[in-house]
Amino acid sequence: MKRILITFLLLTGFYMVYAQDVNGDSLQSGMTESKPDSLAASPAWDMEATFAVRDTCSLSMDLYFPKDDCGKHPCVIFVYGGGFINNNQREAGVVKYCRRLADAGYVTAATDYRLGLKGIKNKGLLSMAKSLDNAVRLSTEDLFSAVQHLITFADEYNIDPSQIILVGSSAGAITVLQADYELGNGTALAAAMPEGFRFAGVISFSGAVFSNNGKCKWSVQPPAPTLFFHGTSDELVTYDKIQFFNMGFYGTKSLVERFETFDYPYMCIRFNNRYHEVAAFMNTCFDQTLGFIQQFVRDKKNWQVDITVTDPDMDIAKPWAFTARDIYGMK
Repeated sequence: MKRILITFLLLTGFYMVYAQDVNGDSLQSGMTESKPDSLAASPAWDMEATFAVRDTCSLSMDLYFPKDDCGKHPCVIFVYGGGFINNNQREAGVVKYCRRLADAGYVTAATDYRLGLKGIKNKGLLSMAKSLDNAVRLSTEDLFSAVQHLITFADEYNIDPSQIILVGSSAGAITVLQADYELGNGTALAAAMPEGFRFAGVISFSGAVFSNNGKCKWSVQPPAPTLFFHGTSDELVTYDKIQFFNMGFYGTKSLVERFETFDYPYMCIRFNNRYHEVAAFMNTCFDQTLGFIQQFVRDKKNWQVDITVTDPDMDIAKPWAFTARDIYGMK
């Protein structure tokens, strides 16, 4: 497979200036509790559907539908970020992104999951790794349940079940990459999925894969074509990798190396010297998202595209340069 390597030197325009979204609304310099009920009296989404009840809590998804009525549509499932401690399913930027996807012709589901790190106290990195493993397993199991719901009700929602695309931000990006990894290895977590099912594409805004078996490999089926966005200085969700013997947390740099080793199609957009703010670039990189879906998912291009974005005029302040120790209070 021919690899396309591109370096962009951008002075203006491609991505948001530091911590502002495309509306110019200020983003917090850390993760805060989202308040879904404070958005609007009438929801911006079109319907809410409960897809699972676990641990005495109901899990639901917000569905956004295209305005046209032209038969089956591809489906995008968006999984929010929040460090596995906050629910940001109805954060304003998420609502805007999902509505834009629906307006572009995709049935879009913003889905909930159990927050496996909420209230968990960790004393060190090893303890944190075990807690993270559990949190990722919970969120991945819940994502598979959401996918099952959408497949079951594909006719009612006008969804083409062969065209399901996962998109995630931060903890959500970890979840979507993990789901495709579990499916690619035929693990027990993925056992409930229909035989032969594959995701049509995966899009990760600052994500990683958790593995207990060393470097990532896909033994049952190859991963879906994947679009990676990541800041090269991200220390919260590692851009490279963190390993403890066979236990590892593998970020974009490491995953792209594996995709190249096995000749899997991917697109990677690396933001040079950027931190975890890239996790919030969904609306800023909307055109790149649509371009990836058209070329890699719908046109089935078997490409490997690697882009580095550098801005020499970048603000040197570092409000997003936090680590897991900062978020989870580890010693």
